[in-house]
Amino acid sequence: MKPNLLKLLTYSFILFFSPVLAQEIWHESFSVPDKGVWGTGDENVIFSDFEGISNWSLNYEQVMLDNEDDYAKTVSTSGGRFECRDINGEVIWQSEVIDISAYKNITIQLDANETGSGANETTKYLKAFYVLDNGEEQAFETNGDNRGNWGQAVAQQSGINGTTLQIVVYLNNHYASDKVILDEVIVSGEEKNPVIIKPGDLVLNEVLFNPVPDGEDYVEIYNNSEKEIPLNKLYLASRDNDMELTQVYALTSERKKLPPNKYLALTKDTLGVFPWFEIKCPECFLQMEKFPSFNNDDDYVVLLYSDMEIIDEFYYYEKMHSPIFYDREGIALERISFTQPTNEAQNWHSASTQSGYGTPGYQNSQIMNEEAQKISVTFQPEAFSPNNDGYNDTYSIDLLMDSPGYFCNILIFDTAGRRLCKLADNSVLGTHEQISWNGEDDAGNSLPIGPYIVMVEVFNTDGTVERFKDGVVLTDRFE
Repeated sequence: MKPNLLKLLTYSFILFFSPVLAQEIWHESFSVPDKGVWGTGDENVIFSDFEGISNWSLNYEQVMLDNEDDYAKTVSTSGGRFECRDINGEVIWQSEVIDISAYKNITIQLDANETGSGANETTKYLKAFYVLDNGEEQAFETNGDNRGNWGQAVAQQSGINGTTLQIVVYLNNHYASDKVILDEVIVSGEEKNPVIIKPGDLVLNEVLFNPVPDGEDYVEIYNNSEKEIPLNKLYLASRDNDMELTQVYALTSERKKLPPNKYLALTKDTLGVFPWFEIKCPECFLQMEKFPSFNNDDDYVVLLYSDMEIIDEFYYYEKMHSPIFYDREGIALERISFTQPTNEAQNWHSASTQSGYGTPGYQNSQIMNEEAQKISVTFQPEAFSPNNDGYNDTYSIDLLMDSPGYFCNILIFDTAGRRLCKLADNSVLGTHEQISWNGEDDAGNSLPIGPYIVMVEVFNTDGTVERFKDGVVLTDRFE
């Protein structure tokens, strides 16, 4: 569950500035209200609701809830917490079994609070225990036993090492005007084999900062290393007018990892991205709870590690797009080379027309092809028959560029020289494109069997122009 902002910032300060950098392993802040049990007015009937709760459970066999306002449940107070009010018995709150095998020197911390004037230590208490490796329950060393009218306390246990961990909290409160409160249960520890992320290991690879109306920005990152990179240690941010970091948002609180040589697209809402692009890898997306708002004209995209170290940073401006575009809405900027500096303007280019102007979650259309020494255009087959029999149903034009920045026109003529179809019209090329023809004219009409002429013109803004020509035969068509 997500903690409220004040609690999160306070705990983040403790993590970032402690002598040994701790890693949060597990966290419950009770942000979803009305999960637990409450009375009905009939002491023999208890209402309960635990739907959607999977990381903790509640044993309430010993309680008696006489009235409708008697309960042991989560409430929305203070950003969310678990409360007991006049439960006339004991409830046992238990966390899920937490895997701590990758960590050492584990610390458990929780808020143990109460309100009201009731001071009976046998009917009002909060006692905290932990179970290590399925062993016996052990009491917290610091403020693990809280009874009567104790006020506020932080219960804590440090120095835990093992494989699995479970937290068990016993709560009781017989007073109608008092409350016993459990909140902010946090497990943290030092990684046994921490992944050290260096600049260059993870790079910013693609940015859509000016989406179509009702669309969403996205930022794509690429794992340019052989490491598995933990995503819960990363943050996305921008800069304000004073060049200070702003809108610093965690990618995720979940313990997910980005495998080596993989892409990940970050956005606030995939529903603002998926309808406008060809999505080849839906699982290569991560929806962030909060996402920086990037300006349409220029801005900074900053990728940070958990200690606020800058892993990569990109300053973009609208004129980095290809000059052929008057309207740049919905067109992403793609990185060309992983080895060239991020903030070298020549290392970025508008995504290609054929790609749909963006490739979120997979290889860029403008990625540098190190093997291409010159412009290459190949045609195949010599004859095709679009009859859907699975054999030579389309005619393909394969274009391999020696660098990004090219455009193309592709025209189809009959033997009398009449233009019948334009497959590409000043299209922005990627470094490797394949464009196909299905044997139809511009209006979508099926053309008759016979020979046709294909003209390809490739050019760039530097004045380079190359033309290629091929002949193809359109054969029998399924009607």
